[in-house]
Amino acid sequence: MRDERGFVTQYCSKAAIGEGRVASFVGQAPTVSRFSSRGPDFVDINRNPADVLKPDILAPGHQIWAAWSPHSALEPTLTGYHFALLSGTSMATPHIVGIAALIKQYNPSWTPSMIASAISTTAIKYDNYGELILAEGSNLNSHYPSTNFDRGAGLVNPDRAIDPGLILSSDHINFLCSLPGIDWSVINAATGERCNRSLSHPANLNLPSVTISTLRSSLTVKRSLKNVGSRPETYTCSVISPNGTVVNLSPTWFRIAPQETQDIVIQFRVIQAVGEFSFGEIVLTGSLNHIVRLPLSVLPISTS
Repeated sequence: MRDERGFVTQYCSKAAIGEGRVASFVGQAPTVSRFSSRGPDFVDINRNPADVLKPDILAPGHQIWAAWSPHSALEPTLTGYHFALLSGTSMATPHIVGIAALIKQYNPSWTPSMIASAISTTAIKYDNYGELILAEGSNLNSHYPSTNFDRGAGLVNPDRAIDPGLILSSDHINFLCSLPGIDWSVINAATGERCNRSLSHPANLNLPSVTISTLRSSLTVKRSLKNVGSRPETYTCSVISPNGTVVNLSPTWFRIAPQETQDIVIQFRVIQAVGEFSFGEIVLTGSLNHIVRLPLSVLPISTS
């Protein structure tokens, strides 16, 4: 109802925002958009792949109803409007930032890498049909099953990310210091930190994934996981080895108390030089229903 001046004085119906933690889809979804950036990441201008997974995560970023400045001159058709349907990283990033803020509010002492770990290890790689998330190809209406270089760890799952069970905390300075041919003085000038030690291999950075850009014969890396839950939990370790490799884990199970740390040794061995990146994952299944996933991305070069 409106008054004599035309202002609304009473609404005939009411609306409310419902459950927002679990997405609902029409048709097979989600899908990685054609314009979404793909991996692998490169360490130099010669396009040598880095031993780090990119992209990290997948979030809603296509045709998002988002805020818009009415004074913006970039899109004349939207001048004067406060909202618009937009697509791109600028839409996906706010979803991740908002989820990160909620995790930080719930866990005030967590570092950025701990929050990133919680988001990554709890992500979803299957769509609403129970199949691998699809990625749009270069041709119109073409799709293919996504890989780690399309979706990263998977679609962000805020409900699970609040309570991940285990987290991995990493130090980016260690990673920078481990890069081949890097000038340590440049790192010191850029970050103010000194390279006092170097990782034995860049893949040993304690990330919630393992990426090996050049695997010859075998390589052993380690991951340290911390129980951020309030109760002791027993985890069973399983692995899907990337094509051309055999991956062994030690231990195959462990029991971990709150705030305790458990190391996992991951041994990769090449059984076939496939000459291209192949993908797998480590899955840690907890007795309290926590599931921790670590994507594996490996390029087996030679068996010796």
